[in-house]
Amino acid sequence: MMINSLYQLSNKGSLRTLSFDLALFLTAAFFLNLNQFSTALRTAHPAWILAIFWGLINLWIHGIGFDIRRAIWQLVFLPFIGYFTTIIAIVQHWFL
Repeated sequence: MMINSLYQLSNKGSLRTLSFDLALFLTAAFFLNLNQFSTALRTAHPAWILAIFWGLINLWIHGIGFDIRRAIWQLVFLPFIGYFTTIIAIVQHWFL
């Protein structure tokens, strides 16, 4: 299946480490800079906030090393979605 091969493409040790590091960084940004982050999230669209949290959950699941076997859950928790939303959230928050 195409979903399985796409998921296996990201199932490497270095990408798992990247997932864990990005998830840890964004979670630390939430907790250590809570006032500024909550102010920025208050003005954001709710769908964008849900996308950030969904991406963060994807990265935690992938970074910790859960092995997802079913194709539907591989699609739901695809790490590339997490990379995309997390990197955009980091750039938007600190550089724009």
